[in-house]
Amino acid sequence: MTARPHRPRGRTVQARFQVRESPGVTVAPADDGAGDTEGRDTLLDTARRAAERTLAEVGRGYLGGHLELRTAGARGHRTLHRAAGRAAALAVTATLRGDDTGVTVRATRRPR
Repeated sequence: MTARPHRPRGRTVQARFQVRESPGVTVAPADDGAGDTEGRDTLLDTARRAAERTLAEVGRGYLGGHLELRTAGARGHRTLHRAAGRAAALAVTATLRGDDTGVTVRATRRPR
C-alpha cells in the first residue's frame, strides 16, 4: 500500500509563505490546479493584500515574500476568499515567528 498525501476535505485553503528581503508579495497557486477556475485572480489578490497588510501591521512592511496557495473544494465563494485572507495572514505570522509555515484554514460561513 502506498501512502497518499493528506488532502483536506471540504472548502479549505492551505498557505505557505517564504520571506524575501525585497518588498512586495507574490502569490501563486500550488501545482494542484488551484487557480484554474473563474475568480482565481480575486482570490490571489485577496491573499496578497492580506499578506502585505500583516507584514505592515507587525512592523515588517519593508519585507516581502512569496505566498503559495492551495485550495480544495468549491472556488469563487465569499467564504473561500475570507479563508484565503486568514490563511495568508497566519502563514506570514508563522513564518516571522519561525514556526512551520504550512497553514490550513477551513472556509466556514459567518454566523448571522
